Amino acid sequence: MPRNRQADSSFGLAFLDVMACGLGAVTLIFMLVKYHASVSEAESDHGNLDSDIAELRTQQVSMEQKIAELIAEYRALTDEKDGQQARMASRAAEQEGKEKKLQQLTTQIRALEKAVEELELASSEEPAPIAEKPEPTQHHLLGIRVEGERILILVDRSASMTGSRIIDIVKTQVSDDAAKRTAPKWQRTLRAVNWLVERVPEGSQYMIVHYAKKADFLTGNRWITPNDSKQAERAMKALSNLVPDGSTNLHSAIEFIVRRGISPTNVYLITDGLPTLGPAPALTTLARLGCNPTGLSGNTISGSCRLALFDGARNLYHASINATVNAILMPLEGDPFAAYAYWSLASSTGGTVTSPGAGWP
Repeated sequence: MPRNRQADSSFGLAFLDVMACGLGAVTLIFMLVKYHASVSEAESDHGNLDSDIAELRTQQVSMEQKIAELIAEYRALTDEKDGQQARMASRAAEQEGKEKKLQQLTTQIRALEKAVEELELASSEEPAPIAEKPEPTQHHLLGIRVEGERILILVDRSASMTGSRIIDIVKTQVSDDAAKRTAPKWQRTLRAVNWLVERVPEGSQYMIVHYAKKADFLTGNRWITPNDSKQAERAMKALSNLVPDGSTNLHSAIEFIVRRGISPTNVYLITDGLPTLGPAPALTTLARLGCNPTGLSGNTISGSCRLALFDGARNLYHASINATVNAILMPLEGDPFAAYAYWSLASSTGGTVTSPGAGWP
């Protein structure tokens, strides 16, 4: 009996071993099946991720392009805005300049209108001047002889040389150049120059210089002989083409004569009154003549200030030029100091001053 138990026990152990091995094999099979399923699923997920990454990269490139386009558009808009602001600033500055200029012109026009009104009022209160009849003879400049080795004819071509009355001068200055050239007083000045040229003696030479704000030669820096008819004709033609305009700066004319080394022996000055422009005289001169320095920079100038400007020009002449001065004063109202002032200059050089009659030349 004991022996049979041992056999049964060995059989049972063997059966258990077989069953354990079978169970292990089944477990191993389940594990392998599950592993392969997990690997397949992981590979599938990895493929989906790669696809998603590629799509995201495509979207990233597209977004970067859009961002670059937006940045370029923003910069273009910014540049356009800056350009518009610069143009607006330029237009604003230009408009401001035009407004300032308009204000200045308006102020000048008002000053001229006021001066015209005062002159019209004054002329209406004064008796009408007696018209002078032309005299039949052509030799009205008694006491003046055209003489000298080098004769300089100095012609004032300022605005006042267009008329004898201030109101006529103002009216002419707002006209065109043709009206200024054909003004009666200027035409009379041209005839006076021609009268002098025709009487330059043989053996002498002459030159014509004109001045207003600045001076210049009429036909160049050369002396003309009286028998040179072509040069005389050229000079008169050039003179007739001049436009009488601007202020009178006698100081500038004298500086021009000295600077260009003209060196005349006789000067025949054709003008109508005291200068209205020039360097400011010394304070002692202004005080002596009663000129307020502020009056030299305004739109109008007083008689005492004009006399101060003449005094400076006369001093420069005496210091720089050694030539006889003969002055021919054309008529001009409102300048009572002119005759005495030019007489003082002419007499100090041995010359004369003449105010021609209405019929000359």
